[in-house]
Amino acid sequence: MRISSQASQFIFNLPSDFLPNESLKEFTPLLEKNWVQYENVIDYINSTIKGINFPGFSIQTPEQSIKRGKKLHYKPTTNINDIVSSNELTLTIRSVDSDLNYIILLDIFSKHYLDTDHIYVEPFILTALDIHRDAIYQVKFKDIIFKSISENNFNYSVQRIQAKEFTCTFIYDFIDIEYMVDRKKLLELGTIPTIIQKI
Repeated sequence: MRISSQASQFIFNLPSDFLPNESLKEFTPLLEKNWVQYENVIDYINSTIKGINFPGFSIQTPEQSIKRGKKLHYKPTTNINDIVSSNELTLTIRSVDSDLNYIILLDIFSKHYLDTDHIYVEPFILTALDIHRDAIYQVKFKDIIFKSISENNFNYSVQRIQAKEFTCTFIYDFIDIEYMVDRKKLLELGTIPTIIQKI
């Protein structure tokens, strides 16, 4: 019996240049004031990411009726990058420090929107890991636009500290999957059992 997949076996971080320089200058003093243990703002934001969705894949199959009304299905001519069920990525983020990371991301969202020199955000990379924490494959999302950030709730009736989260949505145009380990690399690492090496 194989071990069930664990949803937390992955690595995902926002790229270092996702944060505009203006935001870096604005929020670094605030992190220093609150004794935040991260060296920079982007590491602070990355530390609060809870999860990222991976879109499903599906195709619409055209139909054609032949003799006596029998219907046949065909594969579409859709580009391979457009057969995902949704070209959207949703990051789930834990709200911390009086919603400080929410305000930082809201500031980043507005600056990306106003940036006329750069249409897209730098590629996002999602790395899947095995039980040994070795990379199995990487998914690269390219030509990304920061699409939305969810609403935030400020409520006087909530007096207890409790788990709170929000989401950021991105839309992308291209997706590439790179498999990280092949048989030759496994032999070099010595991770294939001897009996399998002889086959």
